[in-house]
Amino acid sequence: MPQVFFSLTEVVRDPASVITVGSFDGLHRGHRVILEELRREAQARAASTTAVTFEPHPQLVVKRNTQTPVQILSTLAEKLELLEAAGLERIVVIPFTTEFSQTPSEKFVREILCSTIGMQTIIIGHDHNFGKNREGDVATLMSLGKELRFQVHELPPFELEGTVVSSTRIRQALLAGEIEKANAWLGSAYRFTGKVVRGEGRGRTIGVPTANLEPVHPHKLIPANGVYAVHVKLREHFYGGMMNLGTRPTFNGKSRSLEVHLFEFAHDVYGESAEVHFIARLRAEKKFGSIEELQAQLQIDRTESLKKLALA
Repeated sequence: MPQVFFSLTEVVRDPASVITVGSFDGLHRGHRVILEELRREAQARAASTTAVTFEPHPQLVVKRNTQTPVQILSTLAEKLELLEAAGLERIVVIPFTTEFSQTPSEKFVREILCSTIGMQTIIIGHDHNFGKNREGDVATLMSLGKELRFQVHELPPFELEGTVVSSTRIRQALLAGEIEKANAWLGSAYRFTGKVVRGEGRGRTIGVPTANLEPVHPHKLIPANGVYAVHVKLREHFYGGMMNLGTRPTFNGKSRSLEVHLFEFAHDVYGESAEVHFIARLRAEKKFGSIEELQAQLQIDRTESLKKLALA
C-alpha cells in the first residue's frame, strides 16, 4: 500500500522521487500511460514513485460565476483506489483552495515540488499547465529543471482509434449516453455510488421492483437519461441489473430519478450504498402508451441486459 498524504505538512521529502502531477479525473487510459512511464523511469533510477493530485477538482474552485460547475468522473475515494492499484509508492493530495489557486507556477515548482515533496524527475502529459491562471507549462519546467537539477519528460497525447483521450471527451461521451465509448477511453466501466432511498414504489406494482438511488457526491457526473445494463456492487457482492435514468414519462414524472432493478435480488437495502457500474446503454427513455407496453419493453430490456452483462 502506498503512503497517502492529505496535507503538505505531512509529506516526508524524498529528493530522489520520480513524480507526476495532475487532477487525474477518471484516471483514464491516457493517465495510465503516464503512470506506466513513471514506474519505468523510477525503476531505471532505483527511485520512488509519487503522484501529486488535488481535492477538490480545481475547476470547482476557480470556475467563473457564469460557468456550470464541472461534473467529476471520480470522487477522491475512487481516484485514490485507482492510484493505489497503479502500484505507486506515494500519493500526495493537495487541498485545492482559492488561496492555493493563486500560487505562481515557479513558486509551486520551487517550494512545493522540489522543497516539500522532492523530485529528481517529473513526468507530464502533453497539455500540462499549472500554477496561477495555468501560466506554467513544459517550458517553465524545462527552464527550472536546468537550475534546480531535475529532469522533465513530456509524453505525447494518448490516442485510441484516432481520438485523443481526455477527461473532457469522456464527460461529453457520458452526457451523450455513449457508455461503451466512455468505458473504452476510461479502461474500465464508469461508476457512481448512490444511497438507496425510498421512491414511489411503482416498479414493484408492475413486477420490476427498483432501488431508487441518491448520488453520494453532488458533483459526480450522471450519464444521459435512458436505460442501461449495469453491474451493481452491494454488500461487497456484484449483481447484474438494469437501470433507468430519467423522469419516468409513462407516469408523467417531472423530476429526474435514478432507479436500478437488480436481477436475483430481493432484499431490503434502504439506507445502504450501492456502486453502479455502467456497462451498456440499451435505449433512450420513452413514454409508452400503456403500462402493458412498458412491461413488455422491460422484459425485452432484461433480456438485452443479460446479454450485455454476459459479454462484459
